[in-house]
Amino acid sequence: MNINNQIIEDNRILYDTVGNIYPPHDKVAIRTETIQNITCHWFTPENPKQQELIIYIHGGGYAIGSFQSHKAMVSHFASGLERTILFVEYSLAPEKPYPAGLNDVLSIYHWAALQFSEYDFYMIGDSAGGGLTIACIYEIYQQNLKPVTAVALISPWYNLESDNPSSESRQHLDQILNKEMVQTFAHAYAGNNLSKADPSQLNFESFPPVFVGVGTNEILFDDSINFFDMVYKIQENAQLKIYGGQGHVLAQLDIAGPSPQDLIANINHFFNSIHHV
Repeated sequence: MNINNQIIEDNRILYDTVGNIYPPHDKVAIRTETIQNITCHWFTPENPKQQELIIYIHGGGYAIGSFQSHKAMVSHFASGLERTILFVEYSLAPEKPYPAGLNDVLSIYHWAALQFSEYDFYMIGDSAGGGLTIACIYEIYQQNLKPVTAVALISPWYNLESDNPSSESRQHLDQILNKEMVQTFAHAYAGNNLSKADPSQLNFESFPPVFVGVGTNEILFDDSINFFDMVYKIQENAQLKIYGGQGHVLAQLDIAGPSPQDLIANINHFFNSIHHV
């Protein structure tokens, strides 16, 4: 599949404008730091929970998405979850294809595990960032790293082939994604051998407690369902919340509505419910 780089570049510019739909939370301090040669951003709310850190992995099809596209939404997550968030601007395809982005996230996780060894670590990933989070969890287990306390996935892109029934049956409902777009992103990220980078091809024996939130109006709907079908068999503390009439990564276009606020409250309740070891 030939990759049209101009389509990707145009989408990068367009997606960054999404970050201007509503303002960042005015009570969250934002600071940029280069860690392990990777640009990262700290989101610190007033009176955050001590010795707890959320690592946030943004979406954008592994090819677009940035601090600019996600700054406002992540600031509201930091406030609503009452925890400091470390946002990772990992390498993007096609300039840096798989496994560059995954390696960046793992590099930051390694660093954080050393710097904050007493902390509880949480991970949040949306869309492709959800898939990247799933892949990162797999590597954390493989490398015997400090375990993640809990995970939240928002509209995760689990299957890079994007051949689930919802990619066709829900296309008329999805105002953000289409099948051609996600297939372009997948091939930019992983070339013609998608299976090597596909989170749905990973075989898990265990997984941290996980909350999954997804809207009914998105072509990746089946990805959340199929991931949950896999994970609840190995992790009894797994929750799935389906938001009727909501689209892809529902909090990104609207933070104040009842569904986005419910999403934040559910993630917060889920994280708070985990019994730390």
